Amino acid sequence: MKKNIFIVVFSITTTLVLAQESKYYFGISYGKSFPIGDFKDDDIINYNAGFAESGNKLDVYGGYVINKKTTLTFTFRYQNFDTDIDALTSSLEANNQSSIFTGSSDSWQTYYLLTGIAYKVSISEKFSLYPRIGFGPMLISNPEFSITGTNENTTTEVNRSSETGIGLGYEFGIGFKRAIGKSFCLMPTFTFSGGVVTISDVDTTTGNTVTTSNYKPRISTFNLGLSLAYKL
Repeated sequence: MKKNIFIVVFSITTTLVLAQESKYYFGISYGKSFPIGDFKDDDIINYNAGFAESGNKLDVYGGYVINKKTTLTFTFRYQNFDTDIDALTSSLEANNQSSIFTGSSDSWQTYYLLTGIAYKVSISEKFSLYPRIGFGPMLISNPEFSITGTNENTTTEVNRSSETGIGLGYEFGIGFKRAIGKSFCLMPTFTFSGGVVTISDVDTTTGNTVTTSNYKPRISTFNLGLSLAYKL
């Protein structure tokens, strides 16, 4: 009798545990990032102009469902942005019409490690909205570039070094969740991200003269992504 009761209790407990929805998930997202504000600006008069072009975004993320409405999120993000070096050389030529400028440049590199909160707004059984916000450390590497200016008499070369700074990053936006079966879901995302960071000891070399300074880029982007998530 005791053996039968134990089997019944064990079966009921096991069924309840298996029936519970997992509170953990992880996923991956890929998409495009579009610089905005000073980060996109290509005006040489603007000291904070980033000359950044549209780039790519890769997220690896996970989460823990606190309750039916609230989810704790964790995101690692990588972005890269080419530098519009042609816009820079064209602006220099416009201000120095007797010279011809050529240049080359690496890309911007950004890394985020964000912790945040997402709030579930149910639309239907399989479709939900998730407004979200997150904060955390970020790393930024500014692009190394080289510009050569030539006129009838002289040739001048300007080089700027690539350095890395750490600061505080942020993200806010919204995701649209579409369930696929019991374990997977697709989520298009629309977010803004950026941060406050200081890059120290950036060397600018003009001819034989080296100037070292701190650089505070104003990173700000609008991001489109498509993610696939799996419930553990």
